[in-house]
Amino acid sequence: MQNEPIKNNQQVTAISADTLSQDAGAGLENVTPEDLIIPQLKIAQKTNKEVDENDGAYIPGVQIGDVMNNITGEFYGGDEGITVIPVAYKRVYLEFIDRDAGGGFVALHENPAIISETTRNNKGQDELQNGNYIQTTANHYVLLLENGKATPVMVAMSSTQLKKSRRWNSMMAGLRLRRKDGTSFTPSSFSHSYQLTTVPEKNSKGTWYGWKIDMIGQLEDVSLYHAAKAFGQTLDSPEFSENTENVPF
Repeated sequence: MQNEPIKNNQQVTAISADTLSQDAGAGLENVTPEDLIIPQLKIAQKTNKEVDENDGAYIPGVQIGDVMNNITGEFYGGDEGITVIPVAYKRVYLEFIDRDAGGGFVALHENPAIISETTRNNKGQDELQNGNYIQTTANHYVLLLENGKATPVMVAMSSTQLKKSRRWNSMMAGLRLRRKDGTSFTPSSFSHSYQLTTVPEKNSKGTWYGWKIDMIGQLEDVSLYHAAKAFGQTLDSPEFSENTENVPF
């Protein structure tokens, strides 16, 4: 049966949100965390393909220091940055083949004992006996807030940014709130929102852009709090942990 084309003079009735809500989630019943990829936000560096006009991965308009979404191709100015709610944190150890040997991801290790099997090479990498190297990576799972939406994303920090990650964790762990009876407690990481901007950095090896993290304040919208909590529960599922598509690159 062929679909009849809509004539120019035929009125089209808009679908209301109430109508759409009657079929909420339909078609996604069998989608599990294993079937999803969480977008990753990374800082555009001068070595990235996205900033090279002659590369197929080039994103028109993106500038060094901007924050890029690896799934949607959207980007945000580094000076303005992004607003996020931190939901969960996990340190992982990624095994890579060295670029001189072809490069590429090999495996994800969760046990920090893997570092004891490495030695520091002349590139400053933690190298295994097989010639591959381990990249210690701090994964911060957050809700990205923009235009009234809360989108689950991941911010991965490695190398020089590990210090920023520790500072952020210390900032969250140092929070204290008081109950009605006067006793204090440490609230969940998703009780507050933060602004992530980028700043230029350098050392003897070169220049790059890194993260700057500032607290905005305690959440006022309870729906955002519950959305963050639900995201965290998804991250606890075994299917998500086994999904190597969520490895940061």
